[in-house]
Amino acid sequence: MLLINIVKKSIWFFVFKLLYYVYVKNVMASKTIRFLNFLLDTIFYLLIMVLFFRIFRDVIDRNNVKWISIIAYFLYYFIFELINGRTLGKIITRSKVVSNTIVGRVTFFQIIGRTFVRLLVLFDALSFLFFQKGLHDWISKTTVVRL
Repeated sequence: MLLINIVKKSIWFFVFKLLYYVYVKNVMASKTIRFLNFLLDTIFYLLIMVLFFRIFRDVIDRNNVKWISIIAYFLYYFIFELINGRTLGKIITRSKVVSNTIVGRVTFFQIIGRTFVRLLVLFDALSFLFFQKGLHDWISKTTVVRL
């Protein structure tokens, strides 16, 4: 019984310590880091697309380029953030997406929400000019933090 209480207290200590660092110590990624993430991810996405279209230029019809690019944009963010909460830009800047509602990894639905908002809301990238968090963070209840 004593061991169970010690384990419970250790778990609660870890949870509160994590919440303390995320919210009290304010380890949220700054606007500069967020902009750098966006810039790096855009560069990586464009490089991937250029390589992809160069390799498959004889196979892909020009009318399908727009749709392939949109799907690739969605998959870039969705797959990277689903696997480990980090895109290539976030890996370089040592930042990560965390959930505001639960401690630990972001959920599948939070990643879907983040990615769809990025894709469908044209002014999402501009939302950082006016608010600390982007629209895709606010809607999906997530935060980007420094590691």
